[in-house]
Amino acid sequence: MQSAAVRANATWNKFSAFRVLGDHEPMPGFRLVMQLAATPESIARMLAARAKRADLLDSELARATVRAGVGLLQSHFVSFAYATPEEIVALIRLDAVQRVGSSLAVYDRLVSMYASRVSVLLGEEVVVSGSIYEFPDLGIAQRAFIAAQEWVEEATPMRSAWRLSQQLEAQGRPVADSVETMDGQAAILRGAGVDLEKLPSWWWRGIAARMRNDGGVELYDEVPSGTDFAALINDG
Repeated sequence: MQSAAVRANATWNKFSAFRVLGDHEPMPGFRLVMQLAATPESIARMLAARAKRADLLDSELARATVRAGVGLLQSHFVSFAYATPEEIVALIRLDAVQRVGSSLAVYDRLVSMYASRVSVLLGEEVVVSGSIYEFPDLGIAQRAFIAAQEWVEEATPMRSAWRLSQQLEAQGRPVADSVETMDGQAAILRGAGVDLEKLPSWWWRGIAARMRNDGGVELYDEVPSGTDFAALINDG
């Protein structure tokens, strides 16, 4: 079986200096960002279990993870959520930690909420992990969101080939090509008749949502890039 580790988002290594280890209270003016994702092993298990009845790439599984991610806005801890088939990146409200006592308490509740929502949508148990980042200002937080978006788009061939390889192997059709090379990714996708250009925009770039000041939610099915994306990332 292809290694689950190849699909990990290495973008977050760039922001390791801002990662929070253990419980804490954010410094005044600093912004918390939480990154959540179903573990690669959990996704691989679900892809294999659903392989005989799901469509290529298991769009239902991907949609469920995206829907559950956007649904974190209902926690009232999140002001902006960027949800992709691979991970959720959430900007935490300034008052969230004060309301529950610590950043770890907010994180635990979001992990539990996300995992339970995916499990309900799919009828499959999912294991979720993630990280907490504390950025000195909103501008650096925005850069982290942009980096996450750039990765998910650039990694679309690899992500797609990896998911497809899990499905094919579960069906007893071993994949000889490696998802770690561009040639291998292209061969896996071509062999199954998958045309990346025909996949929906949310598969490439995810979707985003933010809370408005009046309590409503703004949903962005077509997510812009760069500075236009950064302009959406605020508290309403």
